[in-house]
Amino acid sequence: MVAGVKPDDLDVAITRDKVTIRGKRSEDRTVSSEDYYHRELYWGSFSRTIVLPEEIDVDEAEAVEKYGLLILRLPKLDKHRQTKLRVKAS
Repeated sequence: MVAGVKPDDLDVAITRDKVTIRGKRSEDRTVSSEDYYHRELYWGSFSRTIVLPEEIDVDEAEAVEKYGLLILRLPKLDKHRQTKLRVKAS
């Protein structure tokens, strides 16, 4: 959940084995803290790194923010995929 965070304020960095999500949530309203009993969201910078159980295909990964929810699509890397290379004459 990234409610209150603009997509421009999000930074998603991926490698083959981990994802790091950084962002900043800024509070627009000024309400004194004594007017709250409990607050669920916090304001300011945040960062979370998630180690993935399998390697992913970095080139095919996607990130979408929709209604305060960050959706990451991280396809697994096919380690058994083969391709043929053409041998070029020099």
